[in-house]
Amino acid sequence: MNPLVTVENLSIDYGRQNPVHAVRNVSLTIQEDEFVGLVGESGCGKSTLGFAIARLERPPAQIVSGRIQIAGQDWMTLSPEKMRQARWDTLAVVLQSGMNALNPIMTIGAQFHDVMEQHGKTGRAAIEQRAVEVLDMVQIRPEVLRRYPHELSGGMKQRIAIALSLVLNPKLVIMDEPTTALDMVVQRQILENLKALRRQQPFAMLFISHDLGLVLELADEVVVMYAGEIVERQRSRTMLDQAWHPYTQALIRSLPDPENPKGSYAGIPGSPPDLHTIPNACMYAPRCPLVQEACKSSLPPLESLADVDLRCLVMQEEVPHVVKTST
Repeated sequence: MNPLVTVENLSIDYGRQNPVHAVRNVSLTIQEDEFVGLVGESGCGKSTLGFAIARLERPPAQIVSGRIQIAGQDWMTLSPEKMRQARWDTLAVVLQSGMNALNPIMTIGAQFHDVMEQHGKTGRAAIEQRAVEVLDMVQIRPEVLRRYPHELSGGMKQRIAIALSLVLNPKLVIMDEPTTALDMVVQRQILENLKALRRQQPFAMLFISHDLGLVLELADEVVVMYAGEIVERQRSRTMLDQAWHPYTQALIRSLPDPENPKGSYAGIPGSPPDLHTIPNACMYAPRCPLVQEACKSSLPPLESLADVDLRCLVMQEEVPHVVKTST
């Protein structure tokens, strides 16, 4: 079966003079109805990648190479009109500030009507029925359709933004830090909503977050980015027990322990690299506790090993051994 989303060797720069090489040679696939989590610290390129997949990049960002295919369409060659239509019918986006994207002078119901009418859906009764259906999916009452955004809480507005993204049954939803600005209780509500939504209306998702714990709980597969590159990809159910890349291991060590809430957390020493100049070396080497001389003189490839894709010269030698001895 062909993937719903195929990204091949995608590279994105910021600026033309002394550019920042924000994303480099990233390849990624997402299957139909699959939830993929994209995680990494701030500045790693994950949001840039998500925007580029949706073709929402704006100057100074520019795609310098690569290919993006979604639902059999080449998104690098779509005309502006076909792109506008596809963004709601095929792909929808929910941003970190999605709740602030609601029009403050229109009722919630009017905004649902506007989206659906722009994409060829007619009939006020049918549109309102569909709006009620998707609002119910995110546990919001129908009477909210008559209210204005300023009358609602941040959590309600973000759930409405999620409902709007699903109103035309898109095949793919990209969510970029959709819960970051919300308190923990509302985050939990939205997380449970997303789990329930995929049972009611199957769709694929690219869920972008800096919170590895949240991604591990929600996603089927987890993609870890560091300094513009994918360094690890594997199933979420195995990553928590056996992360391979030293950076992924460090992210997991930084997670709070629910059995010891007062325990100390392990940070990651050092800082991310400057992406103006890319060395012929492992990007994580200056911060890595397992670094060897070979890591400083060659750029490790992303290798497919057993059930993990891994970019690490040191741990790539360990994966086949562990898999072999555990079977």
